[in-house]
Amino acid sequence: MGKMSKWNLLVAVTALLVIWSLFVMSVPRERVNTRAYQCASRLKNFSLAAVQHDYSRNCLPGYVQNFGTFSGDGSDRSDPTNNGAPHHKKLGTWAVALLPWLDAQPTYEHWTQDRYPILIADPRNPPRLGSTSGSAGNGFHALASRNLSTFRCPSSPVDESQNAPNSMIYNNGLAWPPDRPPLGMAPHLKNGVGNSKYNVTKIDPKTGKGIHTGEAPNIGLDDLTDGKSCTILFSENIQALPWHRLGLIHGADLIMKDPDQKDVKFNRKMPKALAAQYTQGMVWHYEDTEAANLKLAPQWNKLSTTAPVIPKGVAPVHRINGCMNGNRESLFNLRILDAGSASDLARPSSAHRTGVNAAFADGSTRFIDENIDYRVYQALMTPSGKTSSVPYPRFVPPPQFR
Repeated sequence: MGKMSKWNLLVAVTALLVIWSLFVMSVPRERVNTRAYQCASRLKNFSLAAVQHDYSRNCLPGYVQNFGTFSGDGSDRSDPTNNGAPHHKKLGTWAVALLPWLDAQPTYEHWTQDRYPILIADPRNPPRLGSTSGSAGNGFHALASRNLSTFRCPSSPVDESQNAPNSMIYNNGLAWPPDRPPLGMAPHLKNGVGNSKYNVTKIDPKTGKGIHTGEAPNIGLDDLTDGKSCTILFSENIQALPWHRLGLIHGADLIMKDPDQKDVKFNRKMPKALAAQYTQGMVWHYEDTEAANLKLAPQWNKLSTTAPVIPKGVAPVHRINGCMNGNRESLFNLRILDAGSASDLARPSSAHRTGVNAAFADGSTRFIDENIDYRVYQALMTPSGKTSSVPYPRFVPPPQFR
């Protein structure tokens, strides 16, 4: 009986240890799953907000938009940081356009009502007086760059800014090669969802108005001919810049020194403005895994040329969770420093294992594997794949993506 008692005790202890180890292993997994679920839920809110924007404004937001001006007088004197704020243009991102449907109406009004500035009087003011700095840009007003939890994935470890931290990105279509400027100035309607709605090349000295060229047409949900369930609207990116900052601009870039001036110079030929497509966006590149396949040479997209244009091979950094050197461990150390790095890092990335969450135009969310075929990624990004600028227009996504 003594031996049996010892044996039973040993079995009981072993069973308890196994149960305890399973419990310990389940705790972090449960936390990870909860965070991934919260991230997917927030992305779904963005998708639903975009649907509401389309219903109210008859179009989806662009990645750069004009939200009005601050005259420089008649400001709300209840906030001391408004006093002396200069006459400036309120240029913002797609994220600003969606604020009314993300439970952030007061912040949206700060952008859209003339009496509120989005800049402060002196960008040298310390943060306690409302000035942003670092990745949030210099000189933006704290009330126009609030810390809103809906813009952050709970799993994202990168949080460099106290103002408007962000890990959510928008489908901004094709990162057009710099040697092909015509379509780069006016992104093709079939290449993505977000586009440029403000492109001022110069200011007319007589009228103070800007010369607007190459601004893209409106695109709405009805233009997604591949189907709403097959078109990505939003995903997540660890490297995304704060949601309020347009490209790599600072507050001083929006100041209009002439009181009669009505616009500021801002266009895709300027490095700071060029980055606006990428800093809170995801794009696809004119690249293909079979770029070296000679049999496909006659079948590549002509891109409005007389002969097919051979794509480049897919750069590892352009894939989901892509890194500059292919080292996954460096994913969290990458930073957007200029227009070039912004273009490379404008792809979905996350702290979730093996992939990212994505929200589609029908309001659904799905988890996208990081090893997805790049042609499938391009197909999910393009509202009309066969008529887009993808390298291989004959490609048809597998049934699970249709």
